[in-house]
Amino acid sequence: MVLKEIKNRRSVRSYKPDPIPRKEILEIIKAAQFAPTGMNTRAWEFYVIYNKDIREKISNLLGQPFLKEAPVLIIPAIDPKKSITPTQDLSLATQNILLQASSFGLGTVWKNIRYESDVEAIRDLLSIPNNFMVINIIPLGYPKVKSRPHADSDFDPKKIHQIV
Repeated sequence: MVLKEIKNRRSVRSYKPDPIPRKEILEIIKAAQFAPTGMNTRAWEFYVIYNKDIREKISNLLGQPFLKEAPVLIIPAIDPKKSITPTQDLSLATQNILLQASSFGLGTVWKNIRYESDVEAIRDLLSIPNNFMVINIIPLGYPKVKSRPHADSDFDPKKIHQIV
């Protein structure tokens, strides 16, 4: 049930050092590649970082210590010349990553990359083509602390405006 994973998915910024099976990483990327894209361009690509030194460099660059703690980082990237909706395409793929990771008991968080200078540094570090757009990083790992799932009481029907 998709709603179960949506309710269970919480932002995690503290990870155990336990390795993640490569089979699960492939399933997570598969889920990302099944995300909808504008005009079905499927122009995204995914950089999966296992290397501890590179994770640490990214963590230091962005000033986010939890990035080096996660055993895996995923960086979705896209060529905006091949996509009519690059931000949306990356966002939908990221959401699928977050949900599929949750189904494996993994913690994640959307780590926004705010500054173009940081994007450039990450592209250089990972040899991502200069024309590719990068908007976020997704750390993956088993959470040190289990978060409570969303409850039905978190649902607010007042935010629904039905026009009939």
